[in-house]
Amino acid sequence: MRLLLICPSWGRQCGIAWYTKNLRRGLESLGLETEVAVRPRDLEERLRLGAFDGILMQHEYGLYYFNLCQILNLVEKARVPFVITMHNTDNTGWMAAQHLFLFSGRARFVVHSEAAVRNMSVDSRCPSSDRISVIPMGCPTFDGRLISAEEVRRRLGLAPERFVVGFFGFASTHKQIPNLVRALLAKPYLDGYIHATAHPMNPRAVDDIYRECDLPRSLSSSTTFRNLTLCHEPIPEEEFGAYQRAVDAIVLPYSHHGKSVSTSMMSHEAIASLRPVMTTSVPYFSDLQDEVLKIADSSPESIGEGLTSLYQDQGLRRRLVDSASRYVKASTWPDVARRYLGILGLS
Repeated sequence: MRLLLICPSWGRQCGIAWYTKNLRRGLESLGLETEVAVRPRDLEERLRLGAFDGILMQHEYGLYYFNLCQILNLVEKARVPFVITMHNTDNTGWMAAQHLFLFSGRARFVVHSEAAVRNMSVDSRCPSSDRISVIPMGCPTFDGRLISAEEVRRRLGLAPERFVVGFFGFASTHKQIPNLVRALLAKPYLDGYIHATAHPMNPRAVDDIYRECDLPRSLSSSTTFRNLTLCHEPIPEEEFGAYQRAVDAIVLPYSHHGKSVSTSMMSHEAIASLRPVMTTSVPYFSDLQDEVLKIADSSPESIGEGLTSLYQDQGLRRRLVDSASRYVKASTWPDVARRYLGILGLS
């Protein structure tokens, strides 16, 4: 069987591209052939040259503007099973306007949480429930070929005897990195390793961290200040899991913003590292339960209280890792791929 995946951000630094790459690997592990189309002209050419058994389109509002109708029209003409993955849902402004075209065709839809289903249903044009499926984010499987945590700590200059709190992901305002910085600076018995990469759509967010926290910034991509290390260069994909394993706990202190509902892929990457993970109680993490420690909000005070619990309570850390391990085993990318095949009617 052959599947065509549509991803406008393919080949760029983007969470949707990362999701597509992981899903593609999951599909190919099941013996399927896959191709990826990026632009309407690319899609038209691939459909002209080859027959496909199904099409999977990755949707995020900012990836599609005037090309959305072109892509949907081309797919409709192909007359093969068609699934659109809505990586976030929003019923406001120009984003809701896209629903007029997305929801009027024959596509089936995938979202990552029940919260996203509820958010979609606010729109009166929302597809019927039998056309919407929930498939949580997949988790990677890190194997034994990763470099050791000790080696990563040596590279990064992190003391082996210290309890290190990590953050990994794009720098964005809603991730409340300055509040994490403030919470860590108030706890000198902890070390913080914050790897906040500049997002192509918001490169100034990294500068905002330094400005809001009044931190000095070096000319390099790494800055050390008291018990903090801030880095901004992308981590090689093959070493990402090793970097996460090099810290003692991972914190994702996101806040909710606007009326958009989406799911954090980074939280699934984090729990797959089998390190205790702390998040806030916002929709980004609504598909996770006792796999993570959830704090009330993203204030420095709440973050600080959560950090103290993680540091002091070894039993809590063990329970989080045990629960995460069970979740990871049940949520591999081949498992996600099988669920997509079921929706396409190809299982």
